[in-house]
Amino acid sequence: IYAGDEFRIEIELPNKNRLPLSCKAIYRFENTGIGVKFTDISQFEQELVSKIISECLVREGLPIHVDPFRQPSKFIEDDDSPQISNPRQQKEKMLEKIMSGDESI
Repeated sequence: IYAGDEFRIEIELPNKNRLPLSCKAIYRFENTGIGVKFTDISQFEQELVSKIISECLVREGLPIHVDPFRQPSKFIEDDDSPQISNPRQQKEKMLEKIMSGDESI
């Protein structure tokens, strides 16, 4: 499967039934997986998929609420979701402030 391919996927529900959904591959990670956009999905199906994803995250030890159908921010600065802090990035920002002469440090 490559970015742009359209296909059907079946998601297993907790009761072992399967939820068939149409989707389109948006991106592909080599040897890891793909990111998809569901097409023609109802509100009820969105809620089912959201619940399944949340339950999987909790089982994996990541109890973070995720809305997989939320429109992502266009810029990382506009994203209010929790961020993973990067020590190198923090040091670079601090050095940038110091070098710019900004005294509000």
